[in-house]
Amino acid sequence: MTPQKITIIGSGFVGKATGRGFRALGHDVSFVDINTVILESLTKEGFDSCTMGGVCSSDRDIYMVTVMTPTIDDHLDYRFIESAITSLGRVIKKSTHRPIIIIRSTVLPGSIEERFVKILEAESEKKVGVGFDVAMNPEFLRQVHADEDFVHPWIVVLGTNNIETAKVLEELYQPLGAPIVHMTVKEAEMMKYVHNLFNADKIAFFNEMREVGQKIGVDTDKVFQTVIKSAEGSWNHEYGVKNFGPFGGTCLPKDTRAFLTWTYENLHKKLPLLHGVIRSNQNLKDKIYFEE
Repeated sequence: MTPQKITIIGSGFVGKATGRGFRALGHDVSFVDINTVILESLTKEGFDSCTMGGVCSSDRDIYMVTVMTPTIDDHLDYRFIESAITSLGRVIKKSTHRPIIIIRSTVLPGSIEERFVKILEAESEKKVGVGFDVAMNPEFLRQVHADEDFVHPWIVVLGTNNIETAKVLEELYQPLGAPIVHMTVKEAEMMKYVHNLFNADKIAFFNEMREVGQKIGVDTDKVFQTVIKSAEGSWNHEYGVKNFGPFGGTCLPKDTRAFLTWTYENLHKKLPLLHGVIRSNQNLKDKIYFEE
């Protein structure tokens, strides 16, 4: 393994866990943040750190951006990450080699190539693929267990558009022993959102079913623990992800409609998620019908 000089830009729980993990693997890690209290704490841990303005040094091999990307008024707020990217562009202008800029923050598909690269090129006066490279490396860290999750990942996703960058990042993560999946930058951006949305859908589904179960007096915990063992959508990881079109067959169309109607007529309860599933499936059927 070739030791890398890595700067983590953004020192929240994701940034700190990432930096600590890479230092434990033998890399030279420094931190950048706007929060001086966090930086003082990291300095006590033995890390080099500085405030956002200078991004510390232009001689680093890898700059890993873990700046927060909040949603404001139902839109992703790019202000914080674009401010960091702007500062970073000015730093790599002084670089004498070709650093890799890795986005680890959650950003909408197309953000890196359509927004961030333009900022980096304008500020650095260099071209992507020549003066610097970019990559997307989504994180799957739980806040309470972030340090442990980094050291023991269940999967590593590397979004790159060239082989050289992919090789560097694969070498970076190989010591962790997790499966490594390569894809394009935009695919990795999309993958992180699908990952989060799937988790959100699953939580919402079981919350919706729990309300029904409680209303009719059944033990929902016993029901759900049995469902996650019986339902193919739970134990078969490939179920539902292939491009087989809308669900059909004997059971799913009739049972979704019957349960939705029964709940409304007998329990006077609406199930918006189940209603959306039925409507989404029908819309796909209609689209296929009209395209034929």
